[in-house]
Amino acid sequence: MKVQNEMTTKITVDTVQAAESVSAFRNGITVLTNSWKANGMAYRTAGDSLNALKSRYEGIGNVIELQKQKIDELKNRQEGLDRTNKDQANTWLKLEKDIQNATRQLASYEAQQKGLEDSLKNLNKQYEKQKKELDELVDKTNETTEKTIKASEAYKKQQIRLDETATAIAKAKSETKKL
Repeated sequence: MKVQNEMTTKITVDTVQAAESVSAFRNGITVLTNSWKANGMAYRTAGDSLNALKSRYEGIGNVIELQKQKIDELKNRQEGLDRTNKDQANTWLKLEKDIQNATRQLASYEAQQKGLEDSLKNLNKQYEKQKKELDELVDKTNETTEKTIKASEAYKKQQIRLDETATAIAKAKSETKKL
């Protein structure tokens, strides 16, 4: 009789520890999710779409890792159970349900991350396209500036020649009057 009481107590303690451990994973996932959401909102508010996406992508990556650890923990808890024992079989079924739910959540997180990855790729393509357009515009502006400078220099030379011609004409008139 004494042995059975000890075994029951041990199983109960393990179940409580498992529940606390799974609860810690759940809480950790919630904290990570709230963190990347807050960071993303701050970046969006600042108008920084790229870093908002990166923050969300990395945050979901961290959540995925924690979710995988949670699933591993649930599977580890499930391994030691004797399914011929009614209480342990019920615990095994509850853990199996938790594993399935966690696996569905994991798949959802992975799908979100994949979508973000595609968004980041598209944003990078758009960035590269706009960078190329900006570089072309800078090149054209530089060409125009060079042409403007050359035209300005030609204008200055022509102005000097005109002034020299006007001076020569005035000198010729003056000499003509003297004659």
